[in-house]
Amino acid sequence: MPANATITDPEYYRAAMSYQEWKREPTTAQVLFGLQLPYRPPRSLVGRFFWRQRLWVEVTFALSMLEPWERFLVMVVFYLTLGLLLTGMTLYLPHHLAQMQTRAAYYLFGRDGVSTYASLGTSGADLFRSAVNSSLASIASAGSYTASLAGWGSQAAEL
Repeated sequence: MPANATITDPEYYRAAMSYQEWKREPTTAQVLFGLQLPYRPPRSLVGRFFWRQRLWVEVTFALSMLEPWERFLVMVVFYLTLGLLLTGMTLYLPHHLAQMQTRAAYYLFGRDGVSTYASLGTSGADLFRSAVNSSLASIASAGSYTASLAGWGSQAAEL
């Protein structure tokens, strides 16, 4: 059959495996929301990424073996779960990170980090630097204190 010949059967062009369907380049929206996964990835990088991810999900969970209504149900559950996860991350995660930062400041510095920042007006790096310096000074003084308890380095022991 020559390359430029047309086929007269109209069902050939509507079939899921038709040549036109195989050659068609989909949009990103068709990749994300279409029930049938296109055979070719879109031209855009974002669309190509989502096409690969959807292909991975469909192959992993054998979605091609499902009826259309089952596939629709699986995709709805998947998108709802993903939407709830992203919503929770946007609403809860910033507050949780701030709370974790406050607790870490309390455990590291022995005082509330937020009130320290507000009262001193210093940055976190300055606060960390001063905490490290005070820790190093206390370590150095602990060594001399231990030596004085043992009697080393005192004038009475040198006599």
